Amino acid sequence: MGEAAGVRVLVVNRVAPSSPAPGADRVELSFFDTPWVVLPPIQRVFLYEMAADGGGGGGFAAAVERVKGALAATLALYRPLAGRLAYVAETGDVVVDCCAAVGGDDDDAGVAFVEAEADAMDVRRLAGDEAHDVAAFVALVPELDTRVLPAPVLSVQATRLGGGGGGGLALGVSVHHAVADGRAVWQFMEAWSSAARMGSPVTKPHYSREDAIPNQDGGELARRMLNMVAPKLPEASGEYDYSQRFRLARRTFCLGADGIRALKRRIDEMASAEAAAAAEHKPVSTFVALAAMGWVAFVRSKGLAAGEDTYLIFLADLRARLDPRVGDGYLGNCVRMCLASCPDAAELRGERGLLRAARAAQAAVAEMEAAPLAGVDGSAIARVKQLPFSRLANVAASPRFRAYDAADFGFGKPARVELVSMNHDGEMVLVGGRRDGEVQLSVSIDPTHVDAFKAEVLGWLY
Repeated sequence: MGEAAGVRVLVVNRVAPSSPAPGADRVELSFFDTPWVVLPPIQRVFLYEMAADGGGGGGFAAAVERVKGALAATLALYRPLAGRLAYVAETGDVVVDCCAAVGGDDDDAGVAFVEAEADAMDVRRLAGDEAHDVAAFVALVPELDTRVLPAPVLSVQATRLGGGGGGGLALGVSVHHAVADGRAVWQFMEAWSSAARMGSPVTKPHYSREDAIPNQDGGELARRMLNMVAPKLPEASGEYDYSQRFRLARRTFCLGADGIRALKRRIDEMASAEAAAAAEHKPVSTFVALAAMGWVAFVRSKGLAAGEDTYLIFLADLRARLDPRVGDGYLGNCVRMCLASCPDAAELRGERGLLRAARAAQAAVAEMEAAPLAGVDGSAIARVKQLPFSRLANVAASPRFRAYDAADFGFGKPARVELVSMNHDGEMVLVGGRRDGEVQLSVSIDPTHVDAFKAEVLGWLY
């Protein structure tokens, strides 16, 4: 894919932790982690503008050295990210082998760091287009082969960009989802970038599952979840075929604060117009409003028929909802699935479809808050497997993730941040935008439905 998109790999080095740090030699996965063992990695790309030659060619080279040095310092604290995900046949567990982070004479110790160049890629075009150049974005993130264990947890790629708009840097990151959820990855990015700017990470993680996650049951639940999703370990590929995910169209929308306020106000006004329900209406959060809008846009753009059921899935962070609560800085997965449903797509296609979607999303949140650990025994996964994926929308991440601030390595905020690893039709990603109050929405969608989806989004916000 990289060569086809015009990306040439120059060298592959390995970055190990800069100094040994105390901690366990291996980290047991919790029941929150094990369902992600079979899924593709989290892949993100950060685009930066900088001088093409940096005054004699030092711009890109200096930036890469800064990023590599900061990565080594950060991995000293984030040891699991420099390790390997390994299968322990004797117990049936999957663990993070942290010893692989240093590895002595092992040539594979640490994290793969790819340096590449793409003279024909224009950073301003890549950063400015609403439509993704899917092949280009895929080529700008490093491979992370997770199909068979042991598997690496993290890889990084730095690509020098040329093109008519001036030089630039693309920093691509791939992270195994079994080791970190979205919040944990952004925490790592913030620590890494602060190490580049200030010489040391500003946040320190903790990652002992036994200390953080309740009801571990000696790992038995985690093993049961593994058997459900990955019965052929150490082969870690799941039953879903993600080979077509990069054939879908991608679009990114930067949603301004005024438009988001107008959207939330419209939902509240719809509720107020229903006198009987007005007293029960809870004002919608930014996440609920945007998730509802995305779900309605998905249903309408696909032309789902009356009588067809449709669903929305999103993840809730449980760190503050468990008893005892999980402390800040937890490096791991601590999320559960929330499922909103509508038995008749005609309800979402109607004039009050946005309100109907928002109420369904709020109901899913309330259900999660009432019983945070419900469904973690595998029943939620089993239920989702029975759903019609062609009528299922999925919203990932959160407007609270400060994606642009977290990736300032000392040469400015990124011109563009993108989550590359969207996996099916109707998947959306929300992160905080580059400007105050802005939210960035990216969607993966069937190419034939792109224009209709865009029209729906613009119709609600502007």
